[in-house]
Amino acid sequence: MKLEEQIRTASEAFSTMLETHFEAWKLSKPECAIARLILQGYEVSDCADILKLSRTDVLSHQGTVFAKVGVSNWSQIKTFLTDQLFSGSKRGQYCPFIWSKAQKNSKIF
Repeated sequence: MKLEEQIRTASEAFSTMLETHFEAWKLSKPECAIARLILQGYEVSDCADILKLSRTDVLSHQGTVFAKVGVSNWSQIKTFLTDQLFSGSKRGQYCPFIWSKAQKNSKIF
């Protein structure tokens, strides 16, 4: 039971972190939905089917997400989020939730 509780707590914290970032990046509802699905491993065509959007609309929203966040692909967003999780636990302090365009190329360590 302890592991299940830890997973639930971590999941809730990660969801809060995502929502905080999405709000800071000023993502629209469709952009948030697409970001969640892509971060979970879905392909663009899957997002289109799930959200009942055209593939073109999903790609357009994806481009807007990249522009708002200041990245060129999902891998950069995943790396950023993962780095925050690891660096926060290693340093014993809270991670900053906002990734400004000026900070995106700076090293964490």
